Amino acid sequence: METDSSPIIINNKFNNNHPKYKWIKVTNICLLIVFMLLEMITAPAAGTTFNIAPVLITFLIARYIIRHIFKKNPDFNYKIPITILVYVTTFIVKVVILSLLLSILLS
Repeated sequence: METDSSPIIINNKFNNNHPKYKWIKVTNICLLIVFMLLEMITAPAAGTTFNIAPVLITFLIARYIIRHIFKKNPDFNYKIPITILVYVTTFIVKVVILSLLLSILLS
């Protein structure tokens, strides 16, 4: 069984099995599933087909950011709310940037 003192980086790779990272990992997976379900529901309503790429991009960016935060301080408080906040903020920023790019390109 791993202890809280297990390394965060192993062989130049992030140790996503670190005990203090467990709830962040679970939260990320749950958010990925929720956002995929939302995309499945909203895509037909918007007249498009389901596309997993935007959801995966949001997931990968948010995971990168939260891992960066975790590497700096594995003992930070409110891991689950901060993970949710990072995920939702990443989604909003991504949508705003894409909307701006589309409006510039289509104008």
